[in-house]
Formats: sequence, structure tokens, C-alpha cells
Amino acid sequence: MPKEKWFKADFHIHSHFSPDSDMTPEDILKAVKRLKFDIIAVTDHNTIKGGIETKKLAENEGMDVKVVVGSEIKTKDGEVIGLNIKKEIPKNLSLIETCKRIKKQDGFLIIPHPFDKMRKGVGDHVYEIMKYIDAVEVFNARTLFTKFNRDAYEFAYNNNLPSVAGSDSHFSFEIGSAYTLIKARNIDDIFASIKRGFTKIKGRKTGLLPHLKTFTTRFGKRFNF
Repeated sequence: MPKEKWFKADFHIHSHFSPDSDMTPEDILKAVKRLKFDIIAVTDHNTIKGGIETKKLAENEGMDVKVVVGSEIKTKDGEVIGLNIKKEIPKNLSLIETCKRIKKQDGFLIIPHPFDKMRKGVGDHVYEIMKYIDAVEVFNARTLFTKFNRDAYEFAYNNNLPSVAGSDSHFSFEIGSAYTLIKARNIDDIFASIKRGFTKIKGRKTGLLPHLKTFTTRFGKRFNF
């Protein structure tokens, strides 16, 4: 049996397929290679296109990093992340319906920044979907107020739910700001190990700058600047 080791992961990265990001798959892979990530997920807003392209590029280049296809999906009651999904899931469905569709694809469900009142956290609606949750993002690097991350951590701890961290990167300089260390036998055992709680959370807040850049990027794309 292979000896267990720690794998470095970030399951919350956006590409230029999100309206508020400018990172190409090449940008993402260059950064994660430099920072020695073992596994990442590209989780664009309401689409899996960025994940598909980044995964294909990594495989064509023979890179060591494993790329997971995912999406950060807007529901009527906040955002959820679905990983290992193969078909697009429409935005603005009910929270429960979105979770059901992720699970129907055998997807891995993460609740990102659940109690961040300044963004699209699910808040107390999280209690409506407890049976679907695979992990809670207890540290999001873009969360401005420590309390929001602390509330996520306490929720996960009190309900015995696995924890992960996410950089929520929209730009190259954000990659590496938060990540999860996962103790597993091999890369294919990663998600089972998360469910067993074999994780360590690492990260630092990135402050206001990424949010300002997100605003200008979204504005520029909308008006073709």
C-alpha cells in the first residue's frame, strides 16, 4: 500500500470564462506549476468551459498537476461549487435543485464563503442542504472580514463537516494565497481523504485590491474596453 503524503490543492480558481477574471488556462497553469500545486479546480461562474480547457491543456502538455473541472454556480439562495461535473448546470435554480444536479453527476459539493454577507454566500440556507455537502470552504482569501471565515470554520467544526480553503483567484497574483493540504495515498484518493477530514488549511487574506480589479475587469468586458 502506498505511503500517505500531503498534496497541495486549490479548488476555487476562475479563468477568463468568468466575466470578472482575465486569466487564461496558460496563466493558471504557469502559476500553479511555479507554486508546486498537485491538484487544482477551475470553477468559473456558471460554466465548466474554463475547467475543460485548462484540464485539456495540462494533459496535452504532460504536466504533473491534476486539473478538476468545476463551476461556481449561482442559485436563488447563494453560490455553491460543483467539482467533477461533466454537464453545465444552469444558474438561478433553487439551492436544493442545484445540489441535486451536482450529485446526479456524482459531483463533489463545496460550499464557498457560506457566511460572507458581502458576497453570494448561502448563509443560513446551508442548513437546508446538509445532506448534500461534501466540504465547506472555511477560509476564502477574498473574504474581507475575518468573522465571515471564522463563522464558516465554526459551522464546519460544529457539524463535523470536512474543511477546505480556496484562493478564489480571478487574477494570477492571487493564486497561492490560500490552499488546502490533503493527506492521501495518491492523487486519486484526494476526495475520499477530504471526506475523512484529512486536511490542513493554509492562507492569507488578499484584501481589497482583487475586488477593485474584479470590478474594472467586469466593466471592461461588458463595454469592450
